[in-house]
Amino acid sequence: MKQNDIFSQNKKGLNTRNLHRGIRINLIPIKFMDLRSDPIKIAHIVLWTLLIFLLTPIYTFAQTSRFSGKVVDSTAVGIPQVSVLALRANTKALTDANGLYEITSPYSTDTLVFTYVGYRTIKRTLNAGTHATITMVPSSELLDEIVVVGFGTQKKTNLTGAVTQIDGKALTNRPVANVGLALQGTIGNLNISPNGGPGGTVNYNVRGATSLSSGGSPFFIVDGIPVSDITNLNPTDIKSITVLKDAASAAIYGARAAYGVILVTTKSGEGKTKISYNNIIGTSKAIQTPHQLNSLEFAEAYNIASINSGQSPYFSEEHIARIKAFMADPVNTPSNVVDPNNTAVWSYAALDNDNVDWYRAFFKPSAPNQKHDVTISGGDEKTNYYVGAGYFREGGLIRYADENHERYNITGNLHFTPTKWLRADLKTRFVRDHLKLPSEAQTKVVGNWFHQATTRFPNWSLKDPNGYWSRASNIPRQWEGSSRTTNNEINIMGALEAEPIKNWKINTEISYRNNGIRWSDQMKPFAWEHTVSGLPVMTTDNSYSEAMTQSDYYVMNFYTSYEKYFSKHYLSALIGQQAELSKYSQLSGRRLDLIDTSLPSMGVATGDQTVNGSLSHWANSGTFMRLNYNYDGRYLLELNGRYDGSSKFAKDKRFGFFPSVSVGYNIANEPFWKIPAVNQLKLRASYGSLGNQNIDNYLYLNTIGIVTKYGYILDGVLPNYLAAPGLVSENLTWETARTLDFGVDLTTLRNRLDLSFDWYRRSTINMFGPANAYPAVLGASVPKENNADLRTLGFELSLSWHDKISDDFSYNINAILSDNKAEVTRYNNPTHILSTYYEGQTLGEIWGYKTAGLIQSEEQLAGIPDQSFIHGNWTLGDVEYVDINGDRKVDNGKNTVDDSGDLAIIGNSEPRYLYSLGLGASWKGFDINMFFQGVGKRDFAPPVSGNGGVLFWGFTGGFGANLYEGQTDFWTPDNADAYYAKPYTSSETDKNHQVQTRYLQNAAYLRLKNLQLGYTLPDKLINTIGLGRARIFVSGENLFTITSMKRNFDPEQTYGTWGAGKVYPYYKSYAIGLNIDF
Repeated sequence: MKQNDIFSQNKKGLNTRNLHRGIRINLIPIKFMDLRSDPIKIAHIVLWTLLIFLLTPIYTFAQTSRFSGKVVDSTAVGIPQVSVLALRANTKALTDANGLYEITSPYSTDTLVFTYVGYRTIKRTLNAGTHATITMVPSSELLDEIVVVGFGTQKKTNLTGAVTQIDGKALTNRPVANVGLALQGTIGNLNISPNGGPGGTVNYNVRGATSLSSGGSPFFIVDGIPVSDITNLNPTDIKSITVLKDAASAAIYGARAAYGVILVTTKSGEGKTKISYNNIIGTSKAIQTPHQLNSLEFAEAYNIASINSGQSPYFSEEHIARIKAFMADPVNTPSNVVDPNNTAVWSYAALDNDNVDWYRAFFKPSAPNQKHDVTISGGDEKTNYYVGAGYFREGGLIRYADENHERYNITGNLHFTPTKWLRADLKTRFVRDHLKLPSEAQTKVVGNWFHQATTRFPNWSLKDPNGYWSRASNIPRQWEGSSRTTNNEINIMGALEAEPIKNWKINTEISYRNNGIRWSDQMKPFAWEHTVSGLPVMTTDNSYSEAMTQSDYYVMNFYTSYEKYFSKHYLSALIGQQAELSKYSQLSGRRLDLIDTSLPSMGVATGDQTVNGSLSHWANSGTFMRLNYNYDGRYLLELNGRYDGSSKFAKDKRFGFFPSVSVGYNIANEPFWKIPAVNQLKLRASYGSLGNQNIDNYLYLNTIGIVTKYGYILDGVLPNYLAAPGLVSENLTWETARTLDFGVDLTTLRNRLDLSFDWYRRSTINMFGPANAYPAVLGASVPKENNADLRTLGFELSLSWHDKISDDFSYNINAILSDNKAEVTRYNNPTHILSTYYEGQTLGEIWGYKTAGLIQSEEQLAGIPDQSFIHGNWTLGDVEYVDINGDRKVDNGKNTVDDSGDLAIIGNSEPRYLYSLGLGASWKGFDINMFFQGVGKRDFAPPVSGNGGVLFWGFTGGFGANLYEGQTDFWTPDNADAYYAKPYTSSETDKNHQVQTRYLQNAAYLRLKNLQLGYTLPDKLINTIGLGRARIFVSGENLFTITSMKRNFDPEQTYGTWGAGKVYPYYKSYAIGLNIDF
């Protein structure tokens, strides 16, 4: 082209630098007359003009704009890792270590969004090239959290009592059977003691030892309705759980709340209708299963113990030869022989040569469980609603039993606001709980199966040579007959709240709870063995039992409150009245000899029958009040009081007034406070008292027992008679719990770190204790008196850290440490005998002997102190105890504190330093959560005698002296460094099993309670199929435990009804799950 051309171009065409960086155009001056005289040039101009217009959008879109600046806090210090989002361009960046940021956008104007954990989100519309300084403002979300308290709510920042609240999300998506198991370790000094097995109950405790004489459980309230337990709640329905720990926060609930309150709030609806579905499907197995020795190992060890007891070897050489033959070829070798004294039947146990691990014979390796929930929620300014339905089922481990637990939950909450000044609530909850176990399981057999597994030698036959179950196995009892329990619970609460003038509210709440429980148990006859010819030998068990209980509970609350802000002052007052009535009735019967065992009913039985029944009721009435004052968020005061009356005491003893006071000082709100990193530093103190009415009914009344068909025959029949009443004390009255609490709350580092610490002292005074002894000629037992006191000291510390590194990655850490110990400060035990409570006793004390070691030589044996108080015969391999008091003998003196002989406090069985650690993180839809829980210090002393200690000792000298892995490490001349002393098959073994330091177990542990991995599907994917949210996850429960206890024991389950460790084990569970929102 010539120089006067409008555009210059290179050899390749248009002169441009990369189009994505913009078009470069060289304009050359021209003369207007040149265009008029050259039509071709005019055509060129038109064509290039059109091209420019077509390319202009590309140029505008492709250009890059830069936005930069600095993000600082209120002191102008740069904040690193702040997330910066350009909304229009959808590009992201993070501030550097100095708070500087730079982000690009193809737009010259864009809206930047600045987010950081602990600060409010800031949006700024900026022009490209602008260097903007953004000042982040701390978020008060954490401090403004609403906490549920008695008859109302408060901001967390204004609390002055010891109150802890957790979100219901912490309880969901875990493969556990109930709320109690999910709560374990989540709240400091909320102590959870579950029982294993399907339908296992849970014991709750707040802040340690409560009372020596009466119920010490916390008071449970669900949506304003007092309940006896929260174990049967559906975790999916729970919005939050609040624990009121000190007297100041619990005082408003009076006599029912002496030892803490657990408040459960269920979910409500809001916004457009949302339908959610959640499920968990998994399998569970026992955390701990003992491993029994095989028959040959057992026989050889047992013979050693028999010889040590001065007996002939229990297993003959012929018997051992049969055991070896069976173990070598179990298919072709009989497991039993004919009874030499009765050739028609097989021998029973003693001569058997089987090889059975009875734990594996009685119990399955695993059991399935599943949980399904559907919820529907929504609402608007006038009405909101929530409906949840849940189903849960878990199987049991008893191998041949139809053992399972099912629970159905329906929750319905409706909130209605017909006018600006009137609000109405209707809350309903229905639970159906069904438990099926082997016959008589609820009284003994379930626990007894774990006992029976320890009483059977491994050589006892599982089946006879004909293939029938042996008499020794008792296994047909697992399925012949069953025990069923069905519990239907209905809760209904209606509430009205009127606000006739601003900030003055009037509330009325009426609640009703009904529990109907039906229990039945059928025992069927079965063949407990077969003869050699195969004929069944039947049991005579043939009975049917049934019981029905009905409880009705009514409560009405009427209260009014008023709050007022004026200048920097805040004042609120509440006063109300509560009335409670509880009724209980029970009817039970049993009859023998069912005509048809397929029709379990007393109506089809013909044998003897028994019938029993009972009725009871109690009532409580209380007036409560609360006053709150707050000056400028700095100085806080709360006064509570309740005047209670209970029918459980005599008329002149049944009323009491229980006040409390709490104060708070938020130093961080003072004008002189110059540390902006500290968002809250609050000091708290409280003191209060509460009465306890959790005792039996009618203790102040003379009661006459009715005895039927007992005594001497008169006129050919056994007469009925009335038993003489025992003595009662009309002076029995409230035991009172007085609690002093000091606490501090700290929120710092841009609201990322939250710390709370409480120290407390709870004194329980006037507990029921034994009265002074009266002469035996009195002819009646002496009633109890209010003459015992207990003091509990403890603390709880909680730390939480949450941070967001970027828009894609966030993490959180939660740690809890708590402790408590209790001391008896008054008890009627003038001699201080060790067999009962005494003044100065620390609960859980273990008194025992100190161990010098095992006797290894004749010289050592000759020099040991006189141990004849324990046993008269001592030989090599036995235990030598320490003569503490130097009197050359080992005994327990007078078995008193002042004269305990050689006994000393060697440990404590109460758990100390309970701790938990929660770790969580999320990244691009993936999330992981781990929860650890443990006990820092606890001691366990194995039982001295009987089969109760077989899981620790092995040989116990009684029936069923079994052996498990590790228990053959006992003393022999060739194994002088053994752990266990010389074994015996007689009661002589007790001399080496005394409570002592050598065998005291450290029951501290650390357990991975839960591990959960999840993935939330991207919105783009799920929105295409009409879903609002979808998450899949895998979860494990009780995955591993670190402990120094012997292998046969779970440190959480050291004691059992049938002996140490003989309990239904806790589950180790694995599950997969799904959360879907439609």
